Amino acid sequence: MEKIIIKGESDIPTVKLDRQNNIFEISGRSMPADARQFYNPILKWFDEYSLEPLPMTELVFKMNYYNTASAKQILEIVIRLEDIYKSGHQVRVTWIYAAGETDMRDNGYELSSIVEVPMIIISTDEIDNHQSPKNDIKKNETFVVTISRELGAGGKMVGRKLAEILQINYYDYTDIEALSNKYDSDDDIIKKTEDNSKPWLEGIKKIFNINSNNNPILEKQSKILDSIARNESCIVAGQGAFYAFRDYPNHINIFICASIENRITRLMTREKISRTTAMEAISQASLERDMYVAENTGSPRHDTRNYDLVLNMDNFSIEDAVEVITTYINLRKKYFSIIADKD
Repeated sequence: MEKIIIKGESDIPTVKLDRQNNIFEISGRSMPADARQFYNPILKWFDEYSLEPLPMTELVFKMNYYNTASAKQILEIVIRLEDIYKSGHQVRVTWIYAAGETDMRDNGYELSSIVEVPMIIISTDEIDNHQSPKNDIKKNETFVVTISRELGAGGKMVGRKLAEILQINYYDYTDIEALSNKYDSDDDIIKKTEDNSKPWLEGIKKIFNINSNNNPILEKQSKILDSIARNESCIVAGQGAFYAFRDYPNHINIFICASIENRITRLMTREKISRTTAMEAISQASLERDMYVAENTGSPRHDTRNYDLVLNMDNFSIEDAVEVITTYINLRKKYFSIIADKD
């Protein structure tokens, strides 16, 4: 397919979309007179690209500024990447912002909260000093961090940012569903987990309410989670994850919470909804999650004994929370066990 190369000007960004050379970049300022007209060829390009994407697609944004009309088009681009990701291909969005430009940083976090695509949000300073000495987790120390969270507390953004800093994968149950679809006709991942005697596999099955006789899809999803835990360090987000991995040797359980007012405000801002709608959403989600955890684990969701760390986000930024968690992991890693059954 033909590549798209657009030279940036004061009101339009530089665009480089070159499938042959695996280059996908959008940078600069975006304030075109007609954003829809400017971005329409780009969206059509991604529509065509999605029919036969590369095994790995990384789209790099390095935006200095963009207006509201451009924001809608950027979201449309990433939604197309989300479709590629959910079809089973590897996708990543790298969002680079200038050091100190908190607005552009927050725009990246907002985008990551809307779409189900792995995102790296990083400043130019962090690129120059990419490996922080505080985050010296060794790759051969396999561990699982589980994150449970209250709606509107920012737990999803904490999880994704933590995965980015530690350079490990982040999974929620949407990701697991996508993986199960990817391996629909491929038994490789199942063969890695034929030994079902591991206690944490039974915990995963319980969380999924799995009966292997009548629910083969969920059975496969449980095995995928088990395989992930055995073969790589990762972050797993979900209300019952703390229980699913309770017998896994190297697990750290985190609970992310916040005051009701901060949760309402965050949800109103993120979803652009009214206060009443946000309150109703939080109330409904809290009821459903409380019942889900109680029924599947036999433990109250807010019982702090379920977790190694409980973080109240009222006076914490995403970066603060990640720093606390990485510090804790580094303290805990000397107690990690060797996973003897890894292939």
